[in-house]
Amino acid sequence: MKKIVLYILAAAALMTVSCKKDDTIGGTVNSTERMSITTYEWLKSQDETAVVADLFERAGLKDAINGDVTIVGPSKWSVNRYLRRHNKDFRNKVEGAVEFTLDDMTAEELDKMKMYIFPGQWSSTEIPEEGVYLTAIDGKQQIYLTYEKQSADPGAAWNGEGNPGAGYQYGNFMMSTVKVVYVVFKRGDEWEVDASGKPAYLARYAVGFDKPEQDQAYRMYISDVRTSNGVVHIVVMGGTAYSERYYYHSLFFYGTRSDDE
Repeated sequence: MKKIVLYILAAAALMTVSCKKDDTIGGTVNSTERMSITTYEWLKSQDETAVVADLFERAGLKDAINGDVTIVGPSKWSVNRYLRRHNKDFRNKVEGAVEFTLDDMTAEELDKMKMYIFPGQWSSTEIPEEGVYLTAIDGKQQIYLTYEKQSADPGAAWNGEGNPGAGYQYGNFMMSTVKVVYVVFKRGDEWEVDASGKPAYLARYAVGFDKPEQDQAYRMYISDVRTSNGVVHIVVMGGTAYSERYYYHSLFFYGTRSDDE
């Protein structure tokens, strides 16, 4: 009897293995690369963007961000910098200075949240190689959205001892080429461009720091989030090596670096 039971168990195990179609452990395969929640729900669910979701809602833009759109927007760090700059005098104990909070934002200022909402869905897959120019739903804010492929040529990689190596770099072990998404926000009447005629990160140096017309360029802190209705990119800082902390985004581009002191 024991032998028969063992044979039955072995046969059952064999049938289980032969019927298996993939290596998924629990759940199901999501072939769409999309989440089943809306853009608002995703923003609200993340610690980095929950306050941004609240601002969109207070601005009456919840339905707008849950449309066929791409958010190229701020994080809680952008909001924190905005508050810090607003409160420079209060922080420095200037007589008569009153602390400014998000509750003090006017309807007119909240309406500026439209500058972060762009029609269409623009993940790194949809962005053309030459980049794409977009205008926000406020009809004013223009951006240049692009990407760079992040990979290392095995022949050009270094072995850590000053000599060309065999390509022992993270990018060389990826199954596909990683794309890092960048954005340039147009701030003046004309784009600041490089020799190729494209908006560029280094072009802002020619204008000078902290000028309202200076284009602002960022790479993404969080990128290519595909919600059930749209796409989300969250900006973080400038794409250059020069004192990048100066380029952390301030909500609505409010204030200057001197306000951070």
